[in-house]
Amino acid sequence: MKIVIIGGTGLIGSKTVARLSVKGHDVLAASPSGGVNTFTGEGLDKA
Repeated sequence: MKIVIIGGTGLIGSKTVARLSVKGHDVLAASPSGGVNTFTGEGLDKA
């Protein structure tokens, strides 16, 4: 499954991304530092 985690580079989000990745999911950690803007949708096409 493809999953976008908003705040995926933060304390809780990074752990969530890691767990989902281990379970075989395609995960994108959405954060301003990662080039994903959740307001405009820029960068979400990678998901």
